[in-house]
Amino acid sequence: MAQAAGMSVPTFCKKQAQGARMTPPKIDREGAFEMARQLRAIGNNVNQLSKRANEGAAVPKEEVQRIEKELHALWQQFNSAIQK
Repeated sequence: MAQAAGMSVPTFCKKQAQGARMTPPKIDREGAFEMARQLRAIGNNVNQLSKRANEGAAVPKEEVQRIEKELHALWQQFNSAIQK
């Protein structure tokens, strides 16, 4: 939260303790919808892999790594959006 507010952690904590109002960073509406869509797609993939694993089928390591990369890319996109 301190990084998103553009200040150091001690400064951020001090301002919070003093009761300063901190406004959350804004993300444009279209960007938020796109990130939500991507997150739903990743969630669907995870659910499918979980179902296969619970049925006793092998889950390819490459699939898990692909999902991790997608999630990491989405996280980077989110961080970029809040820092603008």
